[in-house]
Amino acid sequence: MTPRQERQRVIDELAAKWFSHMRSDACDARERQAFADWLAEDPAHESAYREIEQLWSDLDQVHRPTIAPRRRSSLPWRGFAAASVFCAALLLANDFSGGRLADPQQVQSTVPGEQREVTLVDGTRVFLAADSALRLDFSDSFRDVQLLRGEAYFEVAQDADRPFRVTVGDSRVRVLGTGFDVRCESGVLTVAVRHGKVALQAQRDAPGEQMLTAGDRARLPSGVGVARVDRVPIASIAAWRDGMLAFRNQPLGTLVDELSQYRAAPIRLGDERLAQKPVSGNVRLARPDDFLSALPVLLDVRVQRKADGSAVILPR
Repeated sequence: MTPRQERQRVIDELAAKWFSHMRSDACDARERQAFADWLAEDPAHESAYREIEQLWSDLDQVHRPTIAPRRRSSLPWRGFAAASVFCAALLLANDFSGGRLADPQQVQSTVPGEQREVTLVDGTRVFLAADSALRLDFSDSFRDVQLLRGEAYFEVAQDADRPFRVTVGDSRVRVLGTGFDVRCESGVLTVAVRHGKVALQAQRDAPGEQMLTAGDRARLPSGVGVARVDRVPIASIAAWRDGMLAFRNQPLGTLVDELSQYRAAPIRLGDERLAQKPVSGNVRLARPDDFLSALPVLLDVRVQRKADGSAVILPR
């Protein structure tokens, strides 16, 4: 399933759940407002919901022999997909009030080279980078996400009654209505804020938080009590969502590990002393080899390409 198809599947599932819930007696004013916000967020949401409404109308006519065959044959191919999603949503309708997309311990993940956008039931949008995974755990009191590996960007829907928290190892990010990126690589937690602000707690069982605002990037190695904060261009934060990787004074070793996720064969360093060399630039993720071609111009290195497709970066 392509990322676009996966996104449409999630939207269809949410539309079906909203339709089922809005027809029940359990819907309160806050949920009606959340539904209105969800519809307004993306034209695809309203389109999917109207399709569910039409599907319900079609299914309501199935018992009439002279109408059902004609209606059934006229449904578009996505109508059949929506029908299966809708039936599943009816079975799961009682679970809607828990605020979860599906299973209360649902894991979302990507493989190397894959990116995925996930829309949560509260309207929060999560963008998963390549080779990443997170676990959702929503309740009536909190919206908790655990980043298991890799990197994710969050556009968090506001809900004053249920704070949104992202946990990475022993650290936690408390969201104060924002868009931000979280990355865990080689034991180092990096949090970068695109807009709004977050509170970074180095140790969940220790007091004190560091406030981060738009353009702040915090780096927190494992076991360190205070993150080091610097400023980065806002446009560079989570640029991978648009198929670009922007980097400024990034260690070559870290960049090589990240780019290897977007190649069929890995990139390696032939000399570990190269790992800490800083490098800056931009690379299109669909063309990671453009970076290899440009690297000897940026640094005093040479690139050796192997028969298996891998590449080795060596001192010149």
